[in-house]
Amino acid sequence: MRRRIAVVGMLAVVGVLASAVPAQAATGVLVVNGVARQNPARGCYPTLSPVIVQNLTDATVDVYSAANCQGTLTRVIAPGMSAATVGFSYFVN
Repeated sequence: MRRRIAVVGMLAVVGVLASAVPAQAATGVLVVNGVARQNPARGCYPTLSPVIVQNLTDATVDVYSAANCQGTLTRVIAPGMSAATVGFSYFVN
């Protein structure tokens, strides 16, 4: 009986935590090297250098010099801005 209560309790905690974390995505269109993404999810994306970004979302975009959003941060592109820079990955905040 205790084991069943513990399992039910754990499931309840997991359910509360899952519902407490909202899905995050930028609202708008992000164009990177000519490829448009509608409402891109928050996270890291690969790309090829040079990077041309047109940020028509409500989130900032960070461009990194290496893959997997590693290396040097080469550019931060604010919402509504466009930029060209070097980099091999970018992060949608």
